[in-house]
Amino acid sequence: MDDVSQRHLSLLPDLPLWTETRDLLLREGSTLLENPTRNGFVVWNAKLGLGSVVGDPEPYALALAADYVSEFLAFGGNIERVVTVLPEFEAELATVFSAPEQLPFVPPRRCREINLNEIAALAHLPDDLVAELSGVAEDGVILVAAFDGALPVAFSYVAAETESLWDVSIDTVPSHRRQGYAAAAVLHLMCIMRRKGKSAVWGALQSNPASANLARRLGFVVNDRLWVLTRSST
Repeated sequence: MDDVSQRHLSLLPDLPLWTETRDLLLREGSTLLENPTRNGFVVWNAKLGLGSVVGDPEPYALALAADYVSEFLAFGGNIERVVTVLPEFEAELATVFSAPEQLPFVPPRRCREINLNEIAALAHLPDDLVAELSGVAEDGVILVAAFDGALPVAFSYVAAETESLWDVSIDTVPSHRRQGYAAAAVLHLMCIMRRKGKSAVWGALQSNPASANLARRLGFVVNDRLWVLTRSST
């Protein structure tokens, strides 16, 4: 890690709001451009397709990052300038939840970690989900599945990770939603990560109330809010 990334990492506390940004700073292959006045920076990872804008945004850096990513994170103090510089992106508020101290009770479902070879054989999954899960497995990220009989129907993995926190990602096949499979997969992964001394963070877009409702049912509590900017399809 270069000195600039290390300095900004030291200035951002390891809190739920900054989990994905700190993950970008820690992750190999990320690019960081600092403002000349050092009061802000843009960091992005082309492989993930994700960037984060902290502090006062530098228009040139934002424009350059936009060539490589389809999604940015921004924060209350800079969202107005970011949307001005990136008119081709649409901004949406997201709520950041932190995990409860006590693990919740979830009706039991069979869950376990799965690997890349197993994912390749899952013919019942949409191609885009197979591609997403395969990419996760190829990166060596912990990936948990919840099973209906012999069929894996819900998946949870570590989308971002810092020294003490990790960000929850969940996917469930449409036929098995709202049946407890996603909750079981998340809980299984939470147990694995707690043994590593790491606590879960949950992000839910305003347009996805089902995600926020599931977080609350699992005992997660509102911690903060940020903005997610996604490249417009138009």
